[in-house]
Amino acid sequence: MAGISRKTNAIRPEALRQGDTIAIVAPASPVPRGELAKGANRLRSLGYNVHVHPQCFERRGYLAGDDRRRAGALEEVFADDRYKAVFCARGGYGCARLLRHLDINAIAAKPKIFVGYSDITVLLQAFSIAGNLVTFHGPMPSIDLCRTNYRYSFDNLIKAVTQSRPIGRLDNPKQLGRFKKLHAGRATGILTGGNLSLLQKLIGTEYEPSFKNKIVFIEDKDEDPYRLDGYLNHLFTATDFSQAAGFVIGEWIDCNITDRARPSLTLRQVVMDYFGSLKAPVIGNVACGHGNHVMTLPIGVNAALDADKGVFQITSNAVV
Repeated sequence: MAGISRKTNAIRPEALRQGDTIAIVAPASPVPRGELAKGANRLRSLGYNVHVHPQCFERRGYLAGDDRRRAGALEEVFADDRYKAVFCARGGYGCARLLRHLDINAIAAKPKIFVGYSDITVLLQAFSIAGNLVTFHGPMPSIDLCRTNYRYSFDNLIKAVTQSRPIGRLDNPKQLGRFKKLHAGRATGILTGGNLSLLQKLIGTEYEPSFKNKIVFIEDKDEDPYRLDGYLNHLFTATDFSQAAGFVIGEWIDCNITDRARPSLTLRQVVMDYFGSLKAPVIGNVACGHGNHVMTLPIGVNAALDADKGVFQITSNAVV
């Protein structure tokens, strides 16, 4: 099934301002109370009101409540005009199960800032493709904003959702160092992407993104190199992934060779087998995803990439 093409007039949510209320929901896995409370309090410290939806504390095995309850919480906070932003408490597993229960047209009718990553990739892409909404691949309260070393993630997020001008140049935290050039060149295009394994799972669905002429970012966690190889192979052979204008490779957290995968190609060999000979520019070592420091990337806005100079920037506004 071909990916749905994004219209040029993506719907941008209103910028977040002091005094606005943020709703926190849990569309995927159960949430640890202490970490969520710490992340929510850090948002309150900047002058935002925070409503933690009771659904966050439900549990059904590896899910934060049953599918209809999690979908209902999402629809409820989007429909409620008291909330200017919807932050996902954490990822985990379960968002794909919500797609058959969600009324995405109703969600798109009340556009709001929507933030998350990892398993939330499914919803970021679904709202972007079916609802034409700009969404935000960024840090989550009970995973990232609760950390001791939270400032980079926190500051990047607030900048992305509060300023109605383009975010501009993106940079790694000092701890991670500079972006790495994997293939030379420059490109511009609409930004899209997310967790690699979740993008692969969208293939063949109506929420499969089109990658043609886009700047595509990917990242992942806890995957053997051979599994990443499989995800990439499927994307390159079953979609227009190879026709992307440029690629941004995030961190591969704990994507190590395990005993079950020996003998194995190295992670670098897998990445370079797919990206090293492309004509498109490619940069790596970018702080997006599951690392200790999480860059916020708006999906559906214009971006520019210069691999030779190590420059990655957002060139159009994400909020209004």
